[in-house]
Amino acid sequence: MTTASENIGGKGESKRRRRTRGLSIMILALLLAAWFAGGAGWLVRSAALRWAPREGRNFRLASLGAEAVADPATGIVARVSAERLERFAVEALGWRAWLIPPKTLPERFSVAGEVRIRLDEETEPAWVPFVANIDPAAKHPALLVRLPSDMLNAALDYEDSIANKSKEHDYALGHYTLVHSLRFDTMTLHSPYDGRKPVTYRRVQGSATGQVRFRLEENWFDARTTARVKRMELRCDLDFKKYVDGIALSYKITIPKLEADINNLAPMFERKPTEAIRKALEKSLARPKNLERLARKRLPLYVPLDIDLDVEVFEGAD
Repeated sequence: MTTASENIGGKGESKRRRRTRGLSIMILALLLAAWFAGGAGWLVRSAALRWAPREGRNFRLASLGAEAVADPATGIVARVSAERLERFAVEALGWRAWLIPPKTLPERFSVAGEVRIRLDEETEPAWVPFVANIDPAAKHPALLVRLPSDMLNAALDYEDSIANKSKEHDYALGHYTLVHSLRFDTMTLHSPYDGRKPVTYRRVQGSATGQVRFRLEENWFDARTTARVKRMELRCDLDFKKYVDGIALSYKITIPKLEADINNLAPMFERKPTEAIRKALEKSLARPKNLERLARKRLPLYVPLDIDLDVEVFEGAD
């Protein structure tokens, strides 16, 4: 038989358990409320801003905050909404994205600094200013690249780049070598996202100005001349195919139209000089070796293909 004191003790223990259970439920409810209300996200964001490194091998941060940062005259400007970034996190991380608290990303935020990029895979990387904005008005991710022509031309100034080609030709008395070097003065390229899903094809198009320097080398003589490019229309068709291990990318570059000042160039070509220049530049830009390398590579499946792209090259000291 149980005594009265044992009954009283048992009831007290039961009450303590109920209080402990109720307190645990209350704490859990408060934690869930803080999680979904954004409190946990605010804490994570605050900690990240406080402890995130300001400098690395390929980046240097100058500012982080809710205040808008002016677009740099030269560099890279990226805009994306918090909603699209959250979707990107799900695509990149899968179920692990749900471990990121809601509202970790603010509606508006700006990051500015410098990033080290390669303008061509054969050249050394260069430091370029950048601004990245989280902007609720960004319907799609947007990327704007502004570069001076001297930076672009310096990156392409090596043998067998898209801007420098040397090819041997046969003729009645033997053979000659024609070397051409393209230098850009200005360029504009655009590729607005048209809303198609899934994204399997994109077209980048625009125009450029500049000059093409030619050198004709033969056993008996060496001739040089320059063609001024008044307008060169550019078109790049990109095709994307998704596989289990990533996205395969292929491209085709064409020059639909070329307007050039071709004084004194006629003797160097068997066909019409302008058409010969157009075909030579088109083959140079195509770079078959690049196509072969791309065929073996895969982009991550989460790479955003729904991006609005703009490229501007303005005339700089060359």
